[in-house]
Amino acid sequence: MMKKKFGVTAAALVLAVSLSSQAFAASSFTDIASSSSKTQIEALQQQGIIKGVSATAFHPEEQLTAAQGISLIVRATQISLAAIDFSAAPTADGYYTNVSNDAWYANDFIIAHYNGLDIPADIDPNAVLTKEQFVHYLVQAVEKTGEYALIKMYIQIVDEEAITVDYQGTIQRALLYKFTELDAEGKFDPVHVLTRAESAAMLYEARAFIDAHQNAVPDEPQPEPQQ
Repeated sequence: MMKKKFGVTAAALVLAVSLSSQAFAASSFTDIASSSSKTQIEALQQQGIIKGVSATAFHPEEQLTAAQGISLIVRATQISLAAIDFSAAPTADGYYTNVSNDAWYANDFIIAHYNGLDIPADIDPNAVLTKEQFVHYLVQAVEKTGEYALIKMYIQIVDEEAITVDYQGTIQRALLYKFTELDAEGKFDPVHVLTRAESAAMLYEARAFIDAHQNAVPDEPQPEPQQ
């Protein structure tokens, strides 16, 4: 068991070093120099997960929309429709009242729906995403990529009463997965509207978590006891 834990840690370290090296190798965004998420943004850009609003601009402090957030989550976790058989091609407007079939994000919303993300049918793709919404969808998507053991531990959140009841479980798991963290006062601030930079920081941690666990060294079989 100790070897498996070491394998996960080692894989995470290798991934972090690799992503950091890629991040510093090239950067086409000219507006992220002062962002605290600069390294994560660059690393995700190198992986093709994050795209800017133009070739050179990312707009890190711009508020994250539902369309952007769902698309980023789908790309970062790489959930897909590969394992699902359809008698007819699914359409976005078959599940969402405000998502057009020809929207650039339509396929991502379809993928999210079929992978069990409980996105409201009447979601407005142009509306901003709160921290609790984004974390809720992100955790659901990550947990579609594998089975991840968690320490049975309850994290005290000072402003837990402000969190939507249906989101409390996924937020607890996000804290245990270390996709996000509480502030210095122990608050989660669930209704905070995320910026593009803040979402990038969480996506980076989620992608690193998935890669580290998928690359974990499995337990070696133990030798049979001598008779």
